[in-house]
Amino acid sequence: MVRSIRSPTRPLLLATLTICFAQMSWVRPALAQQVGQRFQDCAVCPVMVVLPPGSFIMGSPESSEEGHTSERPQHRVAIEYSFAVGVYEVTFAEWDACAKAGGCNGYRPSRPPDWKREGDRHPVVEVSWDDAWAYTAWLSRTAGEDYRLLSEAEWEYMARGGTQTVRHWGDFKVLQCRHANGDGGDVECSDPHEWSAPVGSFQANQWGLYDVLGNAYEWVEDCWHGDYAGAPTDGSPWRTGDCSLRVLRGGSWLNGPWVLRSAFRNRDSAASRYISYGFRVARTMN
Repeated sequence: MVRSIRSPTRPLLLATLTICFAQMSWVRPALAQQVGQRFQDCAVCPVMVVLPPGSFIMGSPESSEEGHTSERPQHRVAIEYSFAVGVYEVTFAEWDACAKAGGCNGYRPSRPPDWKREGDRHPVVEVSWDDAWAYTAWLSRTAGEDYRLLSEAEWEYMARGGTQTVRHWGDFKVLQCRHANGDGGDVECSDPHEWSAPVGSFQANQWGLYDVLGNAYEWVEDCWHGDYAGAPTDGSPWRTGDCSLRVLRGGSWLNGPWVLRSAFRNRDSAASRYISYGFRVARTMN
């Protein structure tokens, strides 16, 4: 005999299932359209999280003592779409999966010898903008989804996590060693990592994203401009300007608090491979 759907246990069961799904750390990609949900499109794909639409003030104010002219003028950016972003920077293990499968031009960056068994969980470095783009192309083919680099505006929106302070943990430098792997000489603190740290070793920002400041620099899609005059205000990448140079954001373990700021910008040749250059991926949502 089939139990009636009017059974008094049904509401309790549904409520229990709702709580269980809400507490899951990730869900199947087909269900991952809800803001804040984590998912993986494949076993070797990065863990992603869906970010909400929103707006923020990009750049540094004129009154900022730490700001730079390249971070001005401040301007409002309105991102009227949700998109997914990597919870962590792309790791050596994820890069190796690409190279092993015939992607990423077969390039395998070197690891410092003291990383030992944790090396796979460190952010991949010594990758150029061209390399990062090759990885997103391979990942898109593998997962059947639109993976890409973040635009510079998306990156700052992601890194701020809803804040407008100098850093996502506030305006003060002194908490750097709790939140970011960087050079602590100017903040009188230290962390146990001489080089980069395994991803997720420091506290996440307000949206649960790790290492948005410090650990490894992150390539973004945009061409370089010396300031924000005429910059896009809708979250799209800036594809005009000096496209032989591409933008890097977030700083690295080599940098102190002046660099480890949400508004800080850097640039280098699209072909440059440096010991602190890595990246994070984005995914366009349907």
